[in-house]
Parts: sequence; structure tokens; C-alpha cells
Amino acid sequence: MNIAGQVAAKLKSLDVVFVLLLGVVGTFGVGKVNAPLILMLFAAQLVIVVKNKKANFKTDTYFWILICLFSLNVLGLLYTDNIPRGFDMMGRQISFLLFPVFYSLYRVKNINLLFKVFCSGIFLLILLFEIDALYRFFYKSDTFPLSLDLFLSYRYTGAELTKLIDIHNAYFGMFILVSNVFILDYLRKVASTRIFALLFLVICLQSLFLLQMVAKTAIILNTILVLGSLIYILVKQGRIRLLLFTGVLIALITIFSFSYLKLPLERITERFEELNQGQDTNRETRVKLWSAALPIIKNNPIIGVGTGDVEDQLHLAYLENNVVSKSNVHNQYLDYLMRYGTFGLLLFLTALGYALFHAIRTGNYIYFCFTLVIAGCCFTENIFSRQWGITFYACFNYLLYLNAKKE
Repeated sequence: MNIAGQVAAKLKSLDVVFVLLLGVVGTFGVGKVNAPLILMLFAAQLVIVVKNKKANFKTDTYFWILICLFSLNVLGLLYTDNIPRGFDMMGRQISFLLFPVFYSLYRVKNINLLFKVFCSGIFLLILLFEIDALYRFFYKSDTFPLSLDLFLSYRYTGAELTKLIDIHNAYFGMFILVSNVFILDYLRKVASTRIFALLFLVICLQSLFLLQMVAKTAIILNTILVLGSLIYILVKQGRIRLLLFTGVLIALITIFSFSYLKLPLERITERFEELNQGQDTNRETRVKLWSAALPIIKNNPIIGVGTGDVEDQLHLAYLENNVVSKSNVHNQYLDYLMRYGTFGLLLFLTALGYALFHAIRTGNYIYFCFTLVIAGCCFTENIFSRQWGITFYACFNYLLYLNAKKE
């Protein structure tokens, strides 16, 4: 067979759907690229199903729990006043329906490659952000002298660090967290000390980037997951030398952070102080936003205010409580309570609880940590109000569930 024939044969056997799925998981941080790839992914799978005129459609209990979670959007439309906003929310969360259906039709055969592509995409974005920040620091800075303190100041950290691409730091912090989880899972299986050290260095670099981003919730969760996982892995395997090496490296990172990364540490301290102060603080903190939402929940305890009315009622509550902010409530649990009442929150908690139970029952480290990351981030962000959080959760959640089922 000539070269052209070989190429044609390989193209014919190419799994286009899997290639598109690789593109989806590798571009979560780049919304303008990720969204079209998701549409192409679903379209490609639909074409294949129609062409073959058959579908091996398999479902289970958790599949229907996730479908019910999406169906809250439809039920909430029945009693909401702001119908256009309700349809907008339902359109945003359509991934909650489409991804479980997609995985019930398509069997992912190489999930490890998906993990590698995702981690590579996140690390490349981190490098890109750092290079852009360094370029602005050395060539566009209007403050002198140039120093490490200046580079790690507010001018090049936080939202300024990731301004090259339109992405919220809380969501990118969540992506980095899950990337670290995937790497930690690989560390459990790697035998080479050199590879272990190299991958641990990647985790350290990504953790430092979290500090630069001042992604407060992600920093706290990352500290718990990374330290807890490393101690468990190395003690269980009896790799005491590696444990000492990682301990020294973590100590050096801690010293560096307290010496130079004072801004994120101050922000974390302020967050805990604000929680202790409650509504007595002068700043518009999350506690004040949460407090403003409570009357809405009390007045609509069972089924909430509907899919489309939360924003209108919340902003009125902000005005009554002298809160200038026009943001969401920054708590996914409270958002479910306002939108769908106790019924909606219980369904959401059922989805999280079922996932955690399944991860523990199957002993799946990745799915357990993934669910903890999602549950933790939901305390300080409405992660299901933006496409970054919706597509990320929908794409990985049922896939990891099915993969855990196979182990």
C-alpha cells in the first residue's frame, strides 16, 4: 500500500469524536475555542448515531439523578416571572443534559490520555500567563526599580495575572486543582523517583501560580488535598526519602510564600476575619451577600422563586441591605435554595452525595477528590452560573463516574 493509501486508511479509522473530546478537555480555559468544540463534539456523535441507525444507550440511577438536576430548569420555568432569563439559564445548563446523554452513547476507551491532555492544556496556559506577566513587567512597567516584590504585587497578581485571556480566576483555580489531582493520582502508580520528583515539581509550580492568582478557595483546597494526598501516598508506599524531599520542598515554598507572596496570604486572612465579623464588616463581603439572600429563601422555602427570577429578587434584596454589588450570591447552595427551594437543594446534594458514595465504594481517588473540589468551590462561587463551571463539571463528572464504575 502506498503512502497515500496508508494515510487514507488511518484517517478512515480515526475516532473523530475522541479527537474532538480531547480538544474539549484541553481548552477549558479558552472559552472562545472550547464552546465551538463542544458543539462539534455533540454534532459529530449525532451524525454517527443517525448514520448507524442504532444507539447502544446505557443508563443507570446516577444518570437519571443528573437528568433530574437539569430538569429543575424546566420545572422552574412554570412559576418564574422572568421567562427570558429563565430560558437563558436553561440554555447555559444544557450541558448537564447533553454530556450524560453523550457518555451513555459513546464509550471513552483511553481516559488517561484525556487526563494528560487536560493537564498539559492547564500547564501551557499557566506558562502563557507567566510569560505575558513577565513581558509586561520588563517591557511595559512604569514603576522602577524592577524587583521581585514589584512583580508579586497587585500589579501582576490576581486578575492582572490572567488578563491575557478572559477567564475568572476562581474557575481557573478549580481547573488547576483538578489538574493537581490527576497528577497526584499518577504519582500513586509511578515507580521512578525522577519522574515522581519532576511531576511533584509541576504540582509545586501550579500551586505557586494559585497563590499568584489569589484564588483563595482554591489555595485552601489545594493545600488540604496536596498535603493530605502526598503524606498518604508516600507513607503507604514506605518512600520515606521522597517524603523528606517533598517536605523540604514544601517548607521552602512556604518560606518563599510568607516572604514574597504576602498579598494572597493577607487576602486569605481577611476572608477568615470577614467570616468571623459577619455583617459587622464595612466591606461588601460574601457574608453580606449571603445574608441578603436569606429573606428570599425564607419567603420561598419549598420550590424557590423559579429559574429566571433570582437575579431580580436578589438585586432588590441588595438594595434593601445597602449592598451596591450587582453580582450573584457567590454560593451555589444558596443559589439552588433561592431558585428551586429545599427541593432543588436536596436534589443537588443528592447528586454530590451519590457521587461521593460511589467514589468511596469503588476506591476511586480521582472521582472522590473531583467531587470534593466541586463541593468546596460551591461554597464561595456560583460555579453553575457560568459556562466555565457548567461545561467543566458536566464534561468530567459523569465520565469519572463511569470510569470509577469500571475499576
